[in-house]
Amino acid sequence: MHSAPPLVLNDGYARGFVLVLLSAFCYGLQPLFAQYAYAGGADPVGLLLVRFAIAAAILLLFLRLRGMRLPRGRLAGQNLLVGIGYGLAALGYYSASRSTSVSLAVILMFSFPAFVTALSIAYLGERTNALKLLSLVLALGGVLLATGLSLRGNLTGVLWALFSALSYGAAIVYGTHSIRHEQPLASAAMVLLGCALTFAVAALCWGASTPSGAPAWWSMLGLALFATILPVAFFLAGSPLIGPSAASTLSTLEPVVAVTIAVLLIGEQISTGMLGGGLMVVIAAIILSRQGGTLPEPALVPVPVPEEPDEIL
Repeated sequence: MHSAPPLVLNDGYARGFVLVLLSAFCYGLQPLFAQYAYAGGADPVGLLLVRFAIAAAILLLFLRLRGMRLPRGRLAGQNLLVGIGYGLAALGYYSASRSTSVSLAVILMFSFPAFVTALSIAYLGERTNALKLLSLVLALGGVLLATGLSLRGNLTGVLWALFSALSYGAAIVYGTHSIRHEQPLASAAMVLLGCALTFAVAALCWGASTPSGAPAWWSMLGLALFATILPVAFFLAGSPLIGPSAASTLSTLEPVVAVTIAVLLIGEQISTGMLGGGLMVVIAAIILSRQGGTLPEPALVPVPVPEEPDEIL
């Protein structure tokens, strides 16, 4: 009589584990799709404009078919603001990937949990401890090791990547502390709209090069569907089944997939220092996620997670 519930819970945990793992894997595919878009003449602004416009359109159509309403009033404005923050983070990441190697950009971008923790300690009064301080030291050391302690030739790319991590960290802090999401999928649609509007304004002000040719446009569709919409759905479905800490830990698969693609399929070279620095950054992210904080992966959508007293970042 009492043995069935644990079995159900175990089955649910296993399903959530696989879904979040698939989400992280799909996000790691971004460099592969982006490579074909760049080959078709796109620049980061044009690529991201098309990516988020397609993704937002697909999600809005899905919500309409399901009869789900978009957030209104203040919540709509807050979600759009988060979208702008995530859009800036995406711009920093993709610009860094063009200015330096994809591998270095991924490693530096994934230092964002350290920025979240630092911002939470500085402005939200979060209590610190030895493990959190250790993770901050590891993340900083990993960044320095990955860049080879010398920024010559990589300064622009490094600054773009760190700007991306800071922007994403700030968006996470705002999104998890100032907003209560009634319908996560509807909020995700508003965030994607905010991203698309950010790049529409950027294109109007500074111009943008969109991809040309069938392969480039197929890659853009793949980027919007397989590296945006599907991982969002996987994460929203899986993370409540395993909890925020486990979901955040599994999300560290993303940089591993992205760097593997960069090395094996794009032909990038990765140094021992970058490998060591990347490992330090990933370990720092895992330590922070296991501290009970709400550090969702770079999903570019707000993901509400269960709150635990005295543990929320």
